[in-house]
Amino acid sequence: MFLSEKTPLLAVDIGTHSIKMAQMSGSKNKFELMSFSIMPLKEGCIVDGVIQQPDEVVDTLAKMIKVEKIDTKYAVASIAGEAVIIKKIRVPVMTEAELTENIQKEAEQYIPFDIDDVSIDFQILESKGKRSEDEQKDGTMEILLVAVQRDMIDSRIDILYDAGLRPAIIDLDVFAMVNAFELGADSSTREEEAIAVIDLGESFTHLNIMQDGLTAYTRDIPFGGSFCTSKLMSKFDMPYKDIVQLKLGAIPSEIKSDEVVEVIVQSFEKILVEIQKSFEFFSTTSNSQVDRVLLTGGGALIAGVENLFSHHLKTPVEILNPMKGIKVNARNFDQDTIETMGPLSTVAIGLAARRFDYQ
Repeated sequence: MFLSEKTPLLAVDIGTHSIKMAQMSGSKNKFELMSFSIMPLKEGCIVDGVIQQPDEVVDTLAKMIKVEKIDTKYAVASIAGEAVIIKKIRVPVMTEAELTENIQKEAEQYIPFDIDDVSIDFQILESKGKRSEDEQKDGTMEILLVAVQRDMIDSRIDILYDAGLRPAIIDLDVFAMVNAFELGADSSTREEEAIAVIDLGESFTHLNIMQDGLTAYTRDIPFGGSFCTSKLMSKFDMPYKDIVQLKLGAIPSEIKSDEVVEVIVQSFEKILVEIQKSFEFFSTTSNSQVDRVLLTGGGALIAGVENLFSHHLKTPVEILNPMKGIKVNARNFDQDTIETMGPLSTVAIGLAARRFDYQ
C-alpha cells in the first residue's frame, strides 16, 4: 500500500445508533468538506462499542458509499470503549527506536489484558522543556501509551473490507476529537489552557483533556445518552423516534416541559459525577484546573445541556462544532443542516482531517 499525504481518505465513524461518513480535500488549516452523510443503524447492531450485527453494519455502510458516489477506496476509522487503554507513563530515557523494541515489556504492567491480545502504540511527550527537567532528575521520560484489544481492531477492519473499502488508518475516537477541536478552535484559545472536550455519545462519554497542546488525560466513561433515552421512555409512553425529538426540545402540548427537563437532568447526574471525578484526578496529578469545556456528540444537541454542565462543573462550557473550522460550499450543502449536524460530526471530521504527513 503506497499512500501519501495526497491520498484521499474516507472517514467512517461507526457509532451505536448511526454511521457518520465524511471526506475532505485540502490540507491542515485549509480543509474543504467534500461529502458528509449520516445513516441510522438498526437497534442492537452496536452494543457497548462492540459490533453485534456485522452484516447490517456492512449493508448500511455500503449503501452510504453508493449514495454519496464515493470513489476513494482508502478509509480511516476509529475505536472507543473499554477495549482501549490510554495512559501517561514514565519509562527510562531512550530513543524512539529503542522504545519501539522495548514498549511491550514497559507496557505489560499497565495493561489489564493479555499482552499478546493487544496492539500497542505510544507517543513521546515533550512539552515546554518539562521532559528535559524530568530526565535530569530521575532518568525517565513521559510517554502516552495506547493499547487496544486486537479483536476490536479486527472487527472494524472486517467491516471496512466487506463494504468495499481498504483500511488505511485505525485511530481512536478521543484522538479524532483532538483533530476536530483544532479545526474548530477559535483564535482566543490559549495553548496553556486546559480544555476538556467531552463527546456525549449514546453508549460512551468520551473525555479528552488537553494542555500545552497535548493530550493530558483521557477516559471513556461506559454510559451515555442511551440512559437518558431509556429514562424518558419509562416516563412517557411514546415511540423511540418521538423520544429522540423530545430530547431535542420538540415537546407535545400534552406533556409538561418541566417533567421532561427533570428527567434529562436526572439522567445526566451519573455522567456529571464521573466527569467531576476525572477533573479532580487531573487537577491532583497536574496541579492544574480545567479552564474550559467543549461538548460534542449527540448529547450536545439537547437544548440547555451546556448550562447544565456549566452549573455542575463550575466551568465555562460551549458546544463544539468542527464544521465552523472548514470550508463548506453553500451550493453543495444545506447550511442549516450542516449547522445542526455539527456536534454529531466531530469524530468523523476529526478522522477526515488525518493525513500521512502529520499525526
